[in-house]
Amino acid sequence: MDKLGLGCPFSFLVGRPQSMSGGPGFLDLNYDCYHQIFSYINVLEDQLNLGRAHPLFQVVLTDILRTRHKKINVRLLKTIPDWEFLLQLCGSEVSRCEVPHGSWDEPFTYPFLGLLGRHCPKLRQAVIIFMHAVTESPPKSGDRGHIMQLLLELPSLTNLTLIDARSAQLDQLRHFSKLEALDLDGIDPNLSNASFQQMFESMASLKRLLLNFGPDRRRSHQVPLLADKFPNLDHLTLENFDMSFPELGEFKGLRSLRLISRWTAEVDNDFYRSVAKRVSNLQKLQLISVRVRGDQVHHILAIRQLNALDCDNWPAQSVSQLGQLKDLECLALDCIDSPANPSRQLMLLVQNCYNLNHLRLGKHWKMPIEDVNQFLDNVADAGADRKDRLLLTLDFIKTPDTRKKFTDKFRNDKHLQVSFDGATCHHCQRDTYSKCDTIFD
Repeated sequence: MDKLGLGCPFSFLVGRPQSMSGGPGFLDLNYDCYHQIFSYINVLEDQLNLGRAHPLFQVVLTDILRTRHKKINVRLLKTIPDWEFLLQLCGSEVSRCEVPHGSWDEPFTYPFLGLLGRHCPKLRQAVIIFMHAVTESPPKSGDRGHIMQLLLELPSLTNLTLIDARSAQLDQLRHFSKLEALDLDGIDPNLSNASFQQMFESMASLKRLLLNFGPDRRRSHQVPLLADKFPNLDHLTLENFDMSFPELGEFKGLRSLRLISRWTAEVDNDFYRSVAKRVSNLQKLQLISVRVRGDQVHHILAIRQLNALDCDNWPAQSVSQLGQLKDLECLALDCIDSPANPSRQLMLLVQNCYNLNHLRLGKHWKMPIEDVNQFLDNVADAGADRKDRLLLTLDFIKTPDTRKKFTDKFRNDKHLQVSFDGATCHHCQRDTYSKCDTIFD
């Protein structure tokens, strides 16, 4: 009881018998009362201690934990016994786990992963953040790849993220034949090209691949050689790649491609040309910090089947040309320079893209408010000829009064919905697959 602290709702019980004459005992309370009591206990270890005290408390705690801890982080608890008790109660609902791991952590990480294998049959996603010692020497480690063997034993693991993995861990990936999604954030420069290729030999089931090459940008020239290894690949992200590499490769089933540059840069013309020619099923293209020049626009327009395009560095003079992509359903666009006659260019785009149901204009977009107002009126008037109601997201409008004015004006419009602050549709929702959404909470 002392461990629960002075603010514990049970402090009044200290030194008193649990049953008092003239009323029900503490163990005679109903489920809702116990649930309310647990709501006053903010420290997870204290909740676990109370759950251990009686089977009634354990039943209530189980229901609470199963809804709160579908995503877990190894740093959530400090002892293996606490983790074992928690996972016995709610492990059946855990679907994602994040594990910051360094050599100092092995005495804790290894038994923890063993618990996941025993108690978490639905665990599909693991995020491993490798932390490498740069000062004091960590304890001697017998096998730097042992963590990969423990991950391999997780029965339902299909999604794996490795952040800053070393060659010893990356080399073990060739044994992960059941993966459907793989995110490699940082690739060890000490890994040979042959080993890089061998990592993917048994991944025929892979549907999503995210590669952040970090300082080893030249490694991206190996990507075309991977195409035959992934017959079912649906999405590919290339981050911090060598902008000069000329060909993506023949990823026949690829439908979604994301290119991310750390600094604003331009992709080689031959690369766009190879995508248009050899990736025949591509439907979604996202270019982040990748500048498209005016003379490169026709390469993008050659990907006729695109239904979603996101580009934050589109040439201002070529906005209306995007109307040639007749199948576009979602367009997220930003221009660093000021478009000439933006209202007219955007209206031509909207009129030509009959299937467009979401147009998002980014925070750098430059357009006078009077032009915005005219454009919105024109879209609303022409809406009767459109297939669906158009969602228009205006990230560049920051003034609360202006936002309220447009929101109120088109609140009940049948053909146009105006939104702000990054409102999304199903095409452009933020990808949280590999994000560490609990480690820094």
